[in-house]
Amino acid sequence: MTYRQALKQSIVKRITGFIIFIFGIVSTSISLLRMLYFNFNDSTTFGNALSNIFQKLVYIIYENTQFLSIFWKNCPTPNLSQLNNQENIYFLFLYLSIFIGVALYTSGKKLAIRLKIINKSIENQLIHESIKGDRARTRQEIEETIPVERSSLFTQVHQLYLAPLVVAIISGILLKIL
Repeated sequence: MTYRQALKQSIVKRITGFIIFIFGIVSTSISLLRMLYFNFNDSTTFGNALSNIFQKLVYIIYENTQFLSIFWKNCPTPNLSQLNNQENIYFLFLYLSIFIGVALYTSGKKLAIRLKIINKSIENQLIHESIKGDRARTRQEIEETIPVERSSLFTQVHQLYLAPLVVAIISGILLKIL
């Protein structure tokens, strides 16, 4: 991959990662709010009182975020009592999209940092080439000769594998306690 291709790939990865992350965080948040609104009541006095508070809170959030109505209508409502429900699978996909977006953005950012270092090397090479005189190469010729290794999204073990598990376990424990 050449310098120019790597630069384009870095920009695309960062933009795509940011969009996926925002989509995932908004969808997951709204799904959790819908779960609190619809599935939080356990038919006890304390559960009814707590459920009533959460329903009012979610309703206030819903009223003030009408610009996100497409998310409110289409996001899945997870159900903790039936784990093999299709809504839970959709929710899991949205939840994982947060971490995939962060990993993609980070991969693009690492590539951009590597490209900054390469850019400094190109500038130094241009100075050395200008000292040579009439045999000097242009910036474009130098950029085409510099190989940039590809960065893989799946090498980020922490962001793609460990972070979702830790957050899911802590969230599950908190939901069971409540």
